[in-house]
Amino acid sequence: MIGHTVILRSAGGIVEQNVEAGVLATDAAIVDMARREAGISGGDFVSGEVVAK
Repeated sequence: MIGHTVILRSAGGIVEQNVEAGVLATDAAIVDMARREAGISGGDFVSGEVVAK
């Protein structure tokens, strides 16, 4: 597992979330995992970006 830093944009603002994911995880999967860990619903989610691996 590798630590990843993700920036999430939602209706509530911008959140930086750190998550652990496997080396084969795609950016989309990492963003979705970070969104869920941050407690952001799919309806409130705007975008996300992995900024550090």
